[in-house]
Amino acid sequence: MIVERVYASLLFVLLAVLGGTDCRADDPPASAIAAVGGVEFEIEVAHTPSDRARGLSNRDSLPQMAGMLFVFESGEASSFWMKEMRFPLDFIWIGRDCRVVDTTVDVPPPATGSPGSPLPTYESGPPAAYTLEVNAGKVRELGVRIGDAVRFSGLPDGVKGADC
Repeated sequence: MIVERVYASLLFVLLAVLGGTDCRADDPPASAIAAVGGVEFEIEVAHTPSDRARGLSNRDSLPQMAGMLFVFESGEASSFWMKEMRFPLDFIWIGRDCRVVDTTVDVPPPATGSPGSPLPTYESGPPAAYTLEVNAGKVRELGVRIGDAVRFSGLPDGVKGADC
């Protein structure tokens, strides 16, 4: 009887390790997506003040079809700068109506050796509720245009104000 229980326990552990039984409660959530026109970006969501302050700073790169969506509780995107950025970006500014209202392309990282210099800021011409940062060149390469419809899916629980 004891031997059977030991074997059963070992079998359960073996199946769990090999993937036959998944007993992990902390699986990562499914990836969030921002669909812009007919193009989908896998996104990270910056919706808290600390997430927005950190943004993509101190990273060496971003996967090709990835981005970071900035969500503001106020419903109004603020200006952006490239503090501690290491690669260039395109900004896609999205209005409350879930359409692209503006783009800012090929925003360069700060020049090396100028940490104390004031950094330029970037903002949308028309009011924007969200900002999607993607790799520089993607807006032109993928034909993202003002007026394109935007849809978000798979956003983490607790993200307020992202209603596209």
